[in-house]
Amino acid sequence: MKHQMKWLMLASLLSVGACKTQEEIQREQVVDNISIQMVENQKLTADANIRLQNIEERLGLLTGQVEETGHNTKEELTKQVEELRNKITILEEKDKANEEKISKIEAQLKQQDEYLKKLLSTLSKKTSSTKKKKSSPYQEAMGAYTSGNYKRAQSLLSGLEAENKIKGKRRARILHNLGMSAYINKNNNDATVYFSKLFTEFPSSNYNANGLLYLSKTLQRLKKNEQAKQTLEELIKRFPKSKKVKEAKSLLAKL
Repeated sequence: MKHQMKWLMLASLLSVGACKTQEEIQREQVVDNISIQMVENQKLTADANIRLQNIEERLGLLTGQVEETGHNTKEELTKQVEELRNKITILEEKDKANEEKISKIEAQLKQQDEYLKKLLSTLSKKTSSTKKKKSSPYQEAMGAYTSGNYKRAQSLLSGLEAENKIKGKRRARILHNLGMSAYINKNNNDATVYFSKLFTEFPSSNYNANGLLYLSKTLQRLKKNEQAKQTLEELIKRFPKSKKVKEAKSLLAKL
């Protein structure tokens, strides 16, 4: 009986010891789990710290880049502003130079204007004094011819030619202009007479180059083509260097 009691006591002690051991094991497991979680949390915290540091470093780099970019942009803007100022200065200098040139030109124009006014005033006085003088019959006749009043010119020139007071080159001019006035007025017979007189009285006169050309044209009007041809040939022969030769040859080719 005592032997059984000993075994019962030993069993109870073992069971009690076994229960404590199980609790300790559970506690140890809990502690281990907590330790593992703590380690994991520490790792997570460490990773988070590393990530945070990385983020801070990147932010620092970005901030530096932004600051550098801002600095470069500021420098670039400052440079552009300076260039613009230099350009404005150059333009202002050019404008100033142009203004000076314009002022000089205006001054010169003013001087020229004053000079022209004086000149016109002087010419006006001379013209008015000239107008007061009575024109000679010769000047009056030539004025009518020059202005294109050929009927009046023929009348005035006929009077001068009939008087036979004017000699030399002036008379040659009178005969030439008489012939031209008659030709323009279609007084073909008169034109033939005056051009013929011009050639007869002044065979070497330069007026004959044009006179012979229009004498030929007048003869063509009168249907005297052979005489017109001979007249053109005489013109080419006597005045080979005259500008009228080209037209004379052209007319001659058509006869």
